[in-house]
Formats: sequence, structure tokens, C-alpha cells
Amino acid sequence: MSTTIVVAHDFTCPWCWIGWHQAERLRAEFEVKIEWAGYELMPENLPWPAPGPQIPSDPRRPITPSRLELAYAAEDLDRPHATRPKNMRTHNALEAVEHLKQEGFAHEFVGRMYRAYWTQGQEIDALDVIEELAAGLTEDWAAMRSAIESRKYADKIVPFDDDAYAAGVFNVPTFFIGEARLAEQPYRTIARAVARWLT
Repeated sequence: MSTTIVVAHDFTCPWCWIGWHQAERLRAEFEVKIEWAGYELMPENLPWPAPGPQIPSDPRRPITPSRLELAYAAEDLDRPHATRPKNMRTHNALEAVEHLKQEGFAHEFVGRMYRAYWTQGQEIDALDVIEELAAGLTEDWAAMRSAIESRKYADKIVPFDDDAYAAGVFNVPTFFIGEARLAEQPYRTIARAVARWLT
């Protein structure tokens, strides 16, 4: 039986920052392999949403955590506070991952990209940043850059919304564990699913 778990993700999604930590825990606990599948949240043909109106809150209301804040707490993670680029698309970054799959270093590169974006606020879709983060993982940066610029792996990156929905991905991260799909779940739930799958 294959012990590879496919994780649908995009780098700018805060739930995927949590999902990357969860994937690392799965690798350590169950010795599974992780295959990162790019699901592009904001492809070029999707316009950036206009900011909504700020809804005033009743000052008497006690502070309650959001779903995302509860997710960070469930994983015992601090919410990153780095200033990150606004309205950054990720197609180049996801193309870079696909290229490094061919060289066997995609997982390490994905980790570098997540840390660079979420803890350092780097513009990880910029080619110079990709080159820096791919250092030591590719023997031929010129070929990698050419692949990214020519959109060599575009057919392997699934855009939101319709194509992603057709593939069964409505949220990222989505963990494909055997026949099961788990999205935005706490590690305990994912780990139980993996344990059942492996037995």
C-alpha cells in the first residue's frame, strides 16, 4: 500500500501554514510521505475581492476567538506576525514546487517557502526569492527559471474555484488520506484518520 498523503495547498492560506506543521508531524509520527498539490487560490483570472465594510462590535461583548484562532490554539502554534506582501499571487511558487518534484526536493522547498512567507514576509512568488530559496536543491537554476516562466507545469496546478471544486477540494489544506478527504481539521482528527488508513 502507498504511504503517500496528498495535501492540496496554497502558500498564502493561513490554514495551510497550520497544515504544513501538521504534515511535518505526520511524517515524524507515521513515516508517511507528503505530496504537495498546488491549488491556486487567486489565479490570474480571478480578481481580488474588494474589502468589506467593518462591522462595529458591541464594547460590552467579551472577546471570543475566531475559527482560525482556535485552530492555532489547537495546534499550540503562535499566529505569525510578519508583515506579508498584499495581493500576491502564487503561480510561480507553485510551478517551482512542481519543478523540484522532478529533482526530489519538493518537500524541503515547500517548507522553506512557508517559513519565508509566514515568518519573514518574503515575496515568495518573485523569481529572485525563489532562486534564493531553491539554493542547494536544484543543480540548474536557469532550467528551473525557464520552466517557471514558460508555465511548464501549469496543467498540474489546479485553480480555484470551479476546477478545484470539480477535484473535490473546497478548502485548503485538504488532506487526501486513502479514500478520505479532510479539510481544515485539527491534527488529532487527521492523525486518527492516518492511523486507521495504515492498519
